[in-house]
Amino acid sequence: MKASVIILSYNQREVIKACLSSLSRQRIDDGDQYEVVIVDNGSQDGTGEMIGGLTFDFPILYYYVPRTAESSRAAARNKGITNASGDVVVFLDGDQLAEPNFIYEHLRVHKLAKGKLVIGFRRYLSQSSMDLTSLKPGWVNTVLSSSEEDERFLLMKRFSENGSAFRTAWHLFFSCNFSVDRELMIQSGMFDEGFKGWGLEDSELGYRLQKDGGAFVFNKNALTFHIYHASEFDESRHLGWKTNMDYFLSLHPTFEVQAQYILEEFFNPEIRNSWWDCYVRFEQVVRVYQGYEGDRLPVSVIVVYERRPEVLQAIAAEAVFREVVVIDKTTSSDLDILCQFIENDFDVLYYKQPSEDDLIELYHRLAVRGIVKHEIFKSEEAMARSNGRET
Repeated sequence: MKASVIILSYNQREVIKACLSSLSRQRIDDGDQYEVVIVDNGSQDGTGEMIGGLTFDFPILYYYVPRTAESSRAAARNKGITNASGDVVVFLDGDQLAEPNFIYEHLRVHKLAKGKLVIGFRRYLSQSSMDLTSLKPGWVNTVLSSSEEDERFLLMKRFSENGSAFRTAWHLFFSCNFSVDRELMIQSGMFDEGFKGWGLEDSELGYRLQKDGGAFVFNKNALTFHIYHASEFDESRHLGWKTNMDYFLSLHPTFEVQAQYILEEFFNPEIRNSWWDCYVRFEQVVRVYQGYEGDRLPVSVIVVYERRPEVLQAIAAEAVFREVVVIDKTTSSDLDILCQFIENDFDVLYYKQPSEDDLIELYHRLAVRGIVKHEIFKSEEAMARSNGRET
């Protein structure tokens, strides 16, 4: 399978160089390949000349688009899509560093099922995390301790690591890190170029793709690191977001789209409520509107220590009657992705190796609702060890 990594650039000469360096250390399966498509949105800092002098172990396609009044992120990304040749297009912002398994993790989902909408995640680097001019193999280990998770990690802890358990996953379809089958993107009409300035063209695409039958998959292992730069959330960005929000609603005059105005309390510098609080309210309001009651009923809990063939069948069978909480204790399996493919009347709430504190908090929440069934998939030998017995 081939991936086309599409990156936008605008006057980010050194940053884009670091981004490309991180992509040169990707680990992919034998037979897979990738290219990088850079769309330069009118840079004037020598970005093109710098890229022309670089040599990497992957092909780079570079397109310079003169900046005009009609320039937009949507138009630039569409140029990248139409000039890509991969089976899958992976979107990455130029101010991100790709973790060494970044492309592998995106392709892993697309190999398991065609047509999924894959949402990757990011961590934020501190101002003094690392020297961008010298990335060495294993560089990720040097920055983990000085980075923090984006807010969507908190949402997964609060709700689920299963994208289909969110009623508003389409809003989380951030263009800094997601992937889609290229033909599906083209058939959808790609990004709407009516969006100008910053914000929401990616969420609108996610909303449209979902309406056309697309299903979201969260993959927190498809990870990037956001290079530090000063925050730009000022009144200008607020007004730009609101303009795009109004345009979004004109395209899709529905309750769930309108409910996004809750998030304005974050973007408005005169209010500046936390994004986390705003988003939780947004998700819960949409859930109530859509009439889903599964999160008010008792649940079944399935703990998986060993990935056995009957695990998925057991999860799907329980999801016919009630929500299922899956606690995945395995170290290496595709359960994190396969659980998200289960389609049934009730949600599958998936958690991969939660910490002890997160597990305690989770069980406290479940105790309030009630646990109908608690099933453990573990080998007899492992069960005996955990019970202190010899087999």
